[in-house]
Amino acid sequence: IKNQPNQVICLLLHSKLKMSDDILKLINLCKEKNIEVRHDDKTINKIVDKENCFVVGVFKKFNGKNVDDKHIVLVNPSDAGNIGTIMRSMLGFDFRNLIVIRPCVDVFNPKVVRASMGAMFSLNVIEFDSVEDYLKSNNNKKYFFMLNGKKMLGDFKNKHKKFDLVFGNEASGLPEFLIDVDESIVIKHSKNIDSLNLPISVAIAIYEFSKN
Repeated sequence: IKNQPNQVICLLLHSKLKMSDDILKLINLCKEKNIEVRHDDKTINKIVDKENCFVVGVFKKFNGKNVDDKHIVLVNPSDAGNIGTIMRSMLGFDFRNLIVIRPCVDVFNPKVVRASMGAMFSLNVIEFDSVEDYLKSNNNKKYFFMLNGKKMLGDFKNKHKKFDLVFGNEASGLPEFLIDVDESIVIKHSKNIDSLNLPISVAIAIYEFSKN
């Protein structure tokens, strides 16, 4: 409502909702932005997939713009919660542009929205149909995070203002040919695990590149 008010269709409230100062602030904010607020138990009961959900925001899907800036790139992400968590980490370190390469989970899946804790409404999300289309989209320095990467994260400094941090699917990783496209990076960890999960890997990389 604060960051994308033009995309908000309405706010739905359930009759079981207990009014509080926070809820009243939310309703007043909607009034300021000329957003409809209505009670609609039937619709909420039909669409929610968890208990004690008594407030629902309804918004339109919106398209991002291919901008000349740094990006986080996710190739074929399949877990909605992971994408939302990554969005939240991105915003925490002021990475504002997310590229997602299809096939992938719908970035507007309610689980993505919930896991992002609202961060998705402050990000520019761009989608491409293939890795090849993405590679043609900009001339940024590209760092591909792979288990067999040629450089270890932390052993070098990024000297580029415009760069992309690229991560693969949770199960299959990145296509092998990308190891020779630009820089390939591995996040070194102990032999006690096979790999780090995707949101943790992205958060570690974002933190390390933010230091520079």
